[in-house]
Amino acid sequence: MTLIDDVTVVFDEDAVDMHIVFASSIPSPVFFDIAGHPEAADDDAETWTLYDPTAGAEVDGLLSVSIQDAFNRFARTAEVTLDDTAGALAATYAAGTPLQVKIGGTVRFGGFVSCPTTDRYTTTLELLGFDFWLKKRVIYYTFNGATISAALEYLIETYTPLTWNPALVQVVNDATFTREWKGTALNEVVAELSSLSAGEEFGADDEGVFFFRPRSANRSPRDFTEGEYAAAEFDEDAKAEVNRVVIYYGEYPTTGAIALENKASQKALQEQFGSSNPVVIEVTRTYPEITTEAGARSKAQQILDEKSAIQTGELSTWESYDVRPGDVCTVVDSDQGIDGEFRIAQIGYEYPGGETTIRLAENAEGVVDVLVELSDEVSRIDARAADTDATLVEMPRLDETIGIEVLVEVYTYDVPDDALMLGEWQGQLGEHYQLGDRRAKRTQVP
Repeated sequence: MTLIDDVTVVFDEDAVDMHIVFASSIPSPVFFDIAGHPEAADDDAETWTLYDPTAGAEVDGLLSVSIQDAFNRFARTAEVTLDDTAGALAATYAAGTPLQVKIGGTVRFGGFVSCPTTDRYTTTLELLGFDFWLKKRVIYYTFNGATISAALEYLIETYTPLTWNPALVQVVNDATFTREWKGTALNEVVAELSSLSAGEEFGADDEGVFFFRPRSANRSPRDFTEGEYAAAEFDEDAKAEVNRVVIYYGEYPTTGAIALENKASQKALQEQFGSSNPVVIEVTRTYPEITTEAGARSKAQQILDEKSAIQTGELSTWESYDVRPGDVCTVVDSDQGIDGEFRIAQIGYEYPGGETTIRLAENAEGVVDVLVELSDEVSRIDARAADTDATLVEMPRLDETIGIEVLVEVYTYDVPDDALMLGEWQGQLGEHYQLGDRRAKRTQVP
């Protein structure tokens, strides 16, 4: 049974209908007509609409929207609720139907229906971003002497309903390759082709057009200084001690990997926590822009010296409809000592209500890894544009004091005068011809 905290009856002097507002049982403000059917709520700031590109028309009866837009393309989802008195919309918008959520006439999320469900008077449609088509096929195919761009075109046009537009495909190093895939997910195949080039990002836009392009960081159209958000919370443990750093550096075909660690810190943490082994706190970063081992070693040393990882946080604000994951913005929160550049990992919108939730990661080198981790679905890209098969060079720190414990035990052995004489004991060779004198016992020296 649903409890209702407050009921307000609203009469319009010039209207025929009476509206009953249920304050807590349904996301406020949602209105019901005299028959008990929900009506769409108004949003004074922006007009939210659901658009059907196949029919070329807006979908009537939009009640609520929840959007999650993320740096990790496979974590992009939305959910819309529609007024459905007849209970027919689940069939109209069956799984696979493309739909777009627009704000003020601009597409803010485009995807396809994955799961329609119908309740009394309403139908809810769960939407997935078009990127998910890249996960829905498994590849059994051999390319022999193909270019990366030609392989991408064949894969997208053959295995997905995505639109191929050469203008949105920018392959930095369009190399020729030979490769056989036997049962590999399409997104993994495309990721491998990306690593053969320059670690380009890929996915599908809100219209379902495939893109493949170099990674970039755009400036956010909005900064989040004090007064520009309702609440903010940053992870106090994000600046935790780090005592081992692994760096992947360079771009294909000249890549490498290096590891630097602080043994003294690992030993101190072992004693602090009573562990049976040294405690290792490791971070892994990938820097395609670093081209030499010396540069990678310098960067690893910097991270060790600073003993810092990338700081993350989350803030609640409003609107920000033109902000996109990956954008760089300024964040200031004097209470928590935050004043710097951050990149946006994930954005969540709620309609009606207007609340916007933004997840952030400090804009430091290697931040791309953390942006993906902050997305709800984790997809590791630690080795983008780097070779994980490269020999890992371990670099010990020679300036730190390392204690080495050596246990030495000393024993004395009394040799009888006749031990080396022939006779009854035969020099203690015995019948098994074992050297040594078994008549005496050894004694440990304290």
